[in-house]
Amino acid sequence: MKQRNSARAILLNNRSQVLLIQHQDTIPVDPAQPDVLKYWATPGGGIEEGEQPVDALQRELREELALNNVTIGRQIGVRNVSLNLPGEGCVISHEIYFVCHVSERPELNHAGLSECEHGTFKGIRWWSLEALHNTTEILRPSALTELVENALCADSEPVLLQD
Repeated sequence: MKQRNSARAILLNNRSQVLLIQHQDTIPVDPAQPDVLKYWATPGGGIEEGEQPVDALQRELREELALNNVTIGRQIGVRNVSLNLPGEGCVISHEIYFVCHVSERPELNHAGLSECEHGTFKGIRWWSLEALHNTTEILRPSALTELVENALCADSEPVLLQD
């Protein structure tokens, strides 16, 4: 199976809230959860040929959220998961998560979204750690709360996510 490398952001504001994007898929992307079509996930995306993960993340945050002044910090997690992505098919998604800080106000950047993202990105929301712990909505990755806790702890080590 083809590997797809991606860089993803645990994007924090000055109130220690994390920004997530709501997705509404038409077909399930996670074969392990075929009934899940609606969920919240971190911003970020694929690393292009010759691109470094941090550069890819800067590009993705600009394309998805019109953010130009993001501070990308340390790597806080890695996940390998089988996904069925529109336009790419079945892949092993190798996801690298970085803690990021922003003071700008993000918005869905409709001009920068791909055709697929236009159809699936439904909104954005800032989440407190308490809200993440208490939600009944589906979060991806499932260990997202652990990743955010890791991002908020300055001396934490990167975690290998099992999803």
